[in-house]
Amino acid sequence: MELGKCNMTKKIKIGVVPYMNAKPLIYGLEQHKDSIELLFEVPALLPGMLNNDSIDVALIPSIEYFRNGNYAIIPDIAIASHGTVESVKIFSKVPIANIHTAALDKSSLTSHALTKIILHGRYHLTPRYTQCNDRYSISDTEADAVLIIGDNAIKIADNGYVTLDLGQAWYEYAKLPFVYAVWVVKRGRKIPELNELLVNSKKVGIQHVEEIALSEANRLNLSFDTCFHYLTKAIQYDLDKEEIKGLKKFYQCAVAIELAPKGERVIFNER
Repeated sequence: MELGKCNMTKKIKIGVVPYMNAKPLIYGLEQHKDSIELLFEVPALLPGMLNNDSIDVALIPSIEYFRNGNYAIIPDIAIASHGTVESVKIFSKVPIANIHTAALDKSSLTSHALTKIILHGRYHLTPRYTQCNDRYSISDTEADAVLIIGDNAIKIADNGYVTLDLGQAWYEYAKLPFVYAVWVVKRGRKIPELNELLVNSKKVGIQHVEEIALSEANRLNLSFDTCFHYLTKAIQYDLDKEEIKGLKKFYQCAVAIELAPKGERVIFNER
């Protein structure tokens, strides 16, 4: 796709997370540095950047779509899982049923909500929650359990902790895929050929997933097999009927425990 045809007078600013799971989505965008500027930030900060127009498009936590009420989702693309996700985990010093305090990685708002939904809905727990950052040492915290997301969750060894993969826990609880993040723009914001641009970038990234896995293995000091498995088996990149059902179910669960406002709908960006 030739972005020059869009007659864009300035670069499209696209906000994206710095984690391995987003690399296939942006692989194709990196070929258009004359037309696109990529800005990397943790997922919790991207919605604010979109709200104040620091960026034009953002890959945001799915819970923030429902909390904002003014976004439109780019169709056919998501960061999702159909079971074990490997990069969103609770590490607990005690059996899950005995968790009384939990420290949540402050960089991910969707994982906060998913943790509360799973612990409440599946385990009937309402622990006291605190925040931690992505450099938090599990052993150093006083909390019974710690939520770790992203590349760090993949790298941390279990070391005797009780480990709960939240992708798998959700799938067992809801019998549906879980959608962690979606591309969004502000409703009514017209960016020519944006949907096609992002879908094409995803397709190119998936075609080059071996190259991406090798690069990420070197960056993260992980094995190629670990990265390749994660990018091809653990993470799914489509937003089809089942993923949309999972997204809506997540919203219903979030509303039920007052983590999101009532009355929001899934609205897609028009082509």
